[in-house]
Amino acid sequence: MRLKKSSLGIKILLLVVSIPAVISLVNLQDDVKEANAEVAALEQRVLYAEQEQALMEQSLRELGTDKSIMKIARTRLGMVESGEIVFYDADVQ
Repeated sequence: MRLKKSSLGIKILLLVVSIPAVISLVNLQDDVKEANAEVAALEQRVLYAEQEQALMEQSLRELGTDKSIMKIARTRLGMVESGEIVFYDADVQ
C-alpha cells in the first residue's frame, strides 16, 4: 500500500515540475519564430546592400570613361556636342 502512495506522489510531483517546463518550451518556440523572421529580414537587407554595392562598383569602373564624361557634361552641365541642335520648350518655366 505504501508503494502506491509514493508512486502517486511522484506522479503529482512530476506533473507539477513538467508544467513550467512545457510553458518554457512554448515560449522558446515563439522566440525561435521571431528570431527566424529577423534573420530573414536581415538576409534581405544584406542582399539589397550587396546589389547596391555592385551598382556602385559598376559606376566607379565607368567613371573615367569618355562615355561617362560626356553623360556628366550633358546632364549636369547642359553641354552639347558641336553641330547638335538644341530645342527648348517655351512652356517650361
